[in-house]
Amino acid sequence: MAIKLFARKTIVVPTFWGWLLAVVFIAALSLLLFSNIYSFLAYEKPASSKVLVIEGWIPDTGLKEAIAHYRLYDYEYMVITGVPITQWTFASPYSNMADASARSMKEMHFSDSIYTVPIPTAVMRDRTYATAIALDLQWDTLGIVPENFDLFTMGAHSRRSKEMFKKVFGSRLKGVIIATDPSFDGPNWYKSSRGFRIVFSELVSYFYTKLFFRPDAKQMLALIKEGYYKDKLQGERFEKDRYFMDLDTSPLADSSVNSFMGIDYFPVDKSFVFNASFEIDTSSPSFRMATTTDRMPEYRKYGTLQFSKADTLLTLTAYQNLDMLKKNSTYKGLFIPFKDKTNGKLTYGGGRYLDVDIPENQTLTIDFNRAYNPYCAYDSKWSCPIPPYENHLQVSILAGEKKFH
Repeated sequence: MAIKLFARKTIVVPTFWGWLLAVVFIAALSLLLFSNIYSFLAYEKPASSKVLVIEGWIPDTGLKEAIAHYRLYDYEYMVITGVPITQWTFASPYSNMADASARSMKEMHFSDSIYTVPIPTAVMRDRTYATAIALDLQWDTLGIVPENFDLFTMGAHSRRSKEMFKKVFGSRLKGVIIATDPSFDGPNWYKSSRGFRIVFSELVSYFYTKLFFRPDAKQMLALIKEGYYKDKLQGERFEKDRYFMDLDTSPLADSSVNSFMGIDYFPVDKSFVFNASFEIDTSSPSFRMATTTDRMPEYRKYGTLQFSKADTLLTLTAYQNLDMLKKNSTYKGLFIPFKDKTNGKLTYGGGRYLDVDIPENQTLTIDFNRAYNPYCAYDSKWSCPIPPYENHLQVSILAGEKKFH
């Protein structure tokens, strides 16, 4: 008996009119979906809070709408979030869109207080989620602890913003308000190239958020905290470079200012930030600290710091400048000149300095990323204190300012 491997079947295929009907149906369904994608992404819910949180990346037209909405619904607090400004970094007076947008709103005659919550430059991905984490971190600092708040955003981005903020705040996010995107016609988004780019980008991002995005809140929080620290440090360094480039303030010789190319630093390294124990000891008599010239400023030993680096116990003495104290009785600064094994190789041979405030308890944070050169490293005309021998560290401090070339 033969075994059949194949069998004949009769199948039904559409006729011409059947295919035409199917094409018309698919086209109609596609048109229906296309026409409703924007309204789906542009999620909006009526306002119901006293705190209005604005995403600071929206354009000035959106900021004007936010002001009108704030006044119409009688809000008590306005908070603006913002991502870093990564272009024109050296030219812009603002490092983030939160501060820049707040300034724009002041120019629009908005007179109420504006609280800003930027996210640091270290956050390069998942910035909407990072914005929500940063906002949650900053409530206490702002002096606002709301039971709920409303979010003001723009157009097709609103549904993704709602999803991200819900992940952090849950039901504390109440209203979602959207500004009109002036760059394209929302309902007819498919009639412009920009509309296509924005809507499809937001649609893909939304599905990614729902299907694949599983954030680690603790990891993001740690990244934000470290990023704030680095941004503040970088801001101080930019300011110092500007100080050095100004003929009226620069410690450089006038002939060297035009060729100044900036101060060189070690990479920021949190391992060189220590919580040192601090023991006050003002029993020693005051003394005249040696300098690179005949000048002998009066100091006194104020206290001793102890901390460990790679199982090595290190000690530094903090000094109080009595000349400064005579001029200002409220002066709270302490001076820590030190040398280490990098001197003369990677750093200035005469040592470097740290400035700290008198601590309120028996611990003090010492941050070598803020170690700076004496002015003698830049021009021999200056008179600079020489670090006493007791502040010579037998380790390499690979943080702070490097040797000036």
